[in-house]
Amino acid sequence: MKRLLKNIVAFLSFINWSVNQHAHIKKAMKKNLIWSFIVLLLIVSMYEVIFRTRTVTYMGEDMNWFIEINSKLVGLNGSYRIKVRYKGKEHIQDVDFKINPYYELRFSSFNKNNYYYWDCKDDCGYYDKNSKLRLFIFWVGNNSEEKMAIIDLKKIIK
Repeated sequence: MKRLLKNIVAFLSFINWSVNQHAHIKKAMKKNLIWSFIVLLLIVSMYEVIFRTRTVTYMGEDMNWFIEINSKLVGLNGSYRIKVRYKGKEHIQDVDFKINPYYELRFSSFNKNNYYYWDCKDDCGYYDKNSKLRLFIFWVGNNSEEKMAIIDLKKIIK
């Protein structure tokens, strides 16, 4: 009888050990699953920051001006191109504009088709939070009279 009790205690000890081992394995699997999820999240985040190109376009016009800003973010490097077109008839001597709150530019000549392009290609900043920007433009025409226009540039989603 003593031997039978000893065997039963040994068997119950083995079952208890087996259950504890199973719980330990289950805990280790849960820990591995959590680490796998964290690594996957880091990989996706790195892809979003480093490899994905983000672009935004703002456009606006009035009877004299057409303005377009194309901005691009590649990794952490922002660049943009500002296209300005004068639609009026008179010769422009000087143009000064500020796009609130990010861009400011001054120029005095257009190409043959009344376009002016400004490119910033490296480490220029990237702005896409606003749904519209406000452009203040001042120009001097043939008669040396300063004129002003305010144009809202709307975000274009592509």
